Amino acid sequence: MSISQAVQNTIDTLPPGQVFGYRDLPDYPLAPLAVAQTMSRMVSSGRVKRLSKGKFYIPRQGSMGPRKPSDSALIRSVLYDGERLRGYITGLALFNRLGLTTQIPRTVTVAVERGRQEKDFGTIRIKSIPSRFPVREADISLCEFLDVLRDIKSIPDTDINQVLLVLKGRILSLRNAECTRLVKLASDYDTPQVRALLGLILDSGGQDAAILKMTLNPTTIYKLAVDKEKWPLAKDWNIR
Repeated sequence: MSISQAVQNTIDTLPPGQVFGYRDLPDYPLAPLAVAQTMSRMVSSGRVKRLSKGKFYIPRQGSMGPRKPSDSALIRSVLYDGERLRGYITGLALFNRLGLTTQIPRTVTVAVERGRQEKDFGTIRIKSIPSRFPVREADISLCEFLDVLRDIKSIPDTDINQVLLVLKGRILSLRNAECTRLVKLASDYDTPQVRALLGLILDSGGQDAAILKMTLNPTTIYKLAVDKEKWPLAKDWNIR
């Protein structure tokens, strides 16, 4: 079977609206030029549509003509390179999903392993920013917690103390191994303010946060307007 036929056979199995790239096609690692030429011919014939560089989709027919992929399919096309996860949703979309704000963003921010760009697909705009952490499926929820702590002062329509209470409930429910990994990610990759806030949460829940305390400069003050009655241990973490 020719490379062209193998590519066409694979595309025949894909549902309309699914976004795919070269790495999803057979023989691309062995013959990238031949696969690219086949895709160029299929775009020219209208069999597939080009979404962006290296990304394609089979148009879904609607009452008003061909339709673009759904917003979820567009987001997935940025989050994955083939079947490999390369990013996760952060920013306002994350804060909304966690119930920390009622605002719904027009632009979805995605933290990815490399690159910084913004794409407007008409129905949705996706902004890519570099991830602070190595992207691993098992770490995504932990990275999300740390992102919330890093942006805690800029989350709209909420209060820092309420955000800390929500995160405290989620973080203290983690398994021991997950909590250890969370501390490791914060210690290795995140800011002193994040480490101080995470230490406060763990300390307030009766968990050992000594590792985090050792990473902090004892003279640095973090001005976050934390309620001292709700968080009496804040002073131990130089949070004011």
